[in-house]
Formats: sequence, C-alpha cells, structure tokens
Amino acid sequence: MKLLFVAIMLMVAGSVMAQPSNVLVYHDVYGAYGTAVITAINNLWPGCTVGDYSGGTSGYTAFNAALASQAWDLVICEMWYYNTDDLAWYMLNDIYDTTPIFVSSWEWSGGTSGQMTLANTMGVTAVSGFGAPVVPHYAWETSHPICAGISDWSWADPGLGILNGRMTVSDAVPVTGWTATSTPGQGGICVANNGQSIISGYTPAYATDAVNIWENILEFMYGGGGALQQSTWGAIKAGF
Repeated sequence: MKLLFVAIMLMVAGSVMAQPSNVLVYHDVYGAYGTAVITAINNLWPGCTVGDYSGGTSGYTAFNAALASQAWDLVICEMWYYNTDDLAWYMLNDIYDTTPIFVSSWEWSGGTSGQMTLANTMGVTAVSGFGAPVVPHYAWETSHPICAGISDWSWADPGLGILNGRMTVSDAVPVTGWTATSTPGQGGICVANNGQSIISGYTPAYATDAVNIWENILEFMYGGGGALQQSTWGAIKAGF
C-alpha cells in the first residue's frame, strides 16, 4: 500500500514538473500588444525551446518552414493584425490529429487559404465578426482550468475588441463567450473536438490579464501541472 502511495505521488510530481521540449508560435505583435504568449511560455516552461515568429508575411514564411521541419509538442497561432492568408493552414489541418494546436484569427470567414476548413475540422461551423461597440466577455464554464483565477476578461485597449469573433460550434465546446450565459453562436474560447486543442474567437494577446489567461490555456493544452480531480482521487482511494 505504501509503495502504491509513493508511486502515485511520483506520478503527480512528474505531471507538475513536465514541460514540452519544443513549442512553435506565430503571434502578431503591434505596439504594446502580442508578446504575452511568449512571456507565459517562459514563465511556465523555462527549459523548452520556442520557435518564435511574428511580422506578417515574412513571419508566416519562416513559421511554415519551421512547422514542416520537425514535430512540435504544441503549435500556437495568434493572429489579430496581419493578413492570415500566407499561413499554411493545410499544414495545421494535417497535424491536428497528432499535435495540440491553438488558433485564433481575426479573419476566419474572410480568409481564402483554408481558415474555415480548419475551423470545421476543429468543430466550429461559423464565425461572425464584430463591429463597434466592443462587448464584454464572460466565463461560461467557471470551473474549467482555462477560466481558473481569471475574473477580468476585458482588453487593455478596448478598441481591439472588434477583432474578435463569435463562434457557432458543432462538436467543439465553448468555455467562454460573448453573452453572460451560454448562448448558441456566441462562443469565445472553445476546446476543439480532440479535447486538447483550442480554437478561439477571443484574442488573449491584448487582454488586460493576457499572461495569466495564456498560462491557463497552455497548461490545459499540454495536460500537465494540475492537481488531481476529485473523481480521480476517489478512484485511487477506492483501490487502496
């Protein structure tokens, strides 16, 4: 019994310390916004190698080459400023079955390079954009790890809110949204249908609490670092 307990504790400790080896990121950067994802990765996983690309066409070209060059533990694409048609959307579709990905884009329905093809693969059927004024954002699943400890979903620059999107889902699961309660066609951050990837109509880059939101997203995607859930702990105790 003692050996079983020690083994369990070692497994828990291993999950807390686990970190990805290689993370690939494309993220738009403009003005004071867009670096939160890199800050969050460095906070969580200081030992991992980060392929860090930005800057529109030149950044997309380098990102595409890096994506094709090797396997990655996580792939992140956060696009809210530059045209997204130069991104290799077909490659994201190709790796979706084997690699956790995060994708947010200001032109899901306006793009011409397979943006909505990927969205459909991930369990989202439609995305509608915003006009002024900016509307608030809400946690729909407050107990979800992505929402843990986050009380402020607003933007440091409110004008940037119009670059977000409202998502209609098929088998993706929205954990945040654009209405105070869960409403069809108003999804924000959605867990994709593989249960680990994220497709998002909410852009963490310019959120007031951007780094903390990103840390939650990344920890959820990589699947490590969380405490045992009550249901899991109950099953373990029953086996003693």
